[in-house]
Amino acid sequence: MSITSEERHAEIMDTAIKLFRKKNYHGTSMQDIAEAVGIYRGSLYHYINSKEEILYRIVERPVSKGYESLRKIQLEENLPPVEKLRQAMKYHVRYSMEHQAVVAIMLEDTKHLSEECQKQIREAQKRYEETFFNIIKEGIQKGDFKNLDPQIVTFAIFGMTNWMYRWFDVDGKLSSDEVAELFLDMILNGLLVE
Repeated sequence: MSITSEERHAEIMDTAIKLFRKKNYHGTSMQDIAEAVGIYRGSLYHYINSKEEILYRIVERPVSKGYESLRKIQLEENLPPVEKLRQAMKYHVRYSMEHQAVVAIMLEDTKHLSEECQKQIREAQKRYEETFFNIIKEGIQKGDFKNLDPQIVTFAIFGMTNWMYRWFDVDGKLSSDEVAELFLDMILNGLLVE
């Protein structure tokens, strides 16, 4: 049974994620990826142009997809800001925990991209973070949240969540949703108007 081009591409990306986490970006060669996939190195270039392209795709896809998901939550007119923030936190934490290797690569290896690729990733990350900023700003404008600087609150949220991949245990006593609720409680205790 032959494998489709899309399936092979996905296999290459999944393999690269595992190798980048195990050996880091610089410690992984295109030969390593090809061998792990079970193809010749030359065949690898049929699916991908460079190791940098692999890294860029690993990082860019979840940020863009995440932005689309968070934007839908942000624009949901029937949800109060507290519920929007709850759903956004759950989405963010759940993704971070289900894709710990991707998050680690995003936070640790993006520096290895070209300046242009780094700029594109920073712009995508900014859009992603702005969804939280806008939800918090909406809550302040509606009188649901205290009049705190929404940028600082957004930074606090990402400061709490960005490094979870280092300590969160998927088999631990708390699920990703429970951790998201715990974080949300901490944020809301400082944010909600009493």
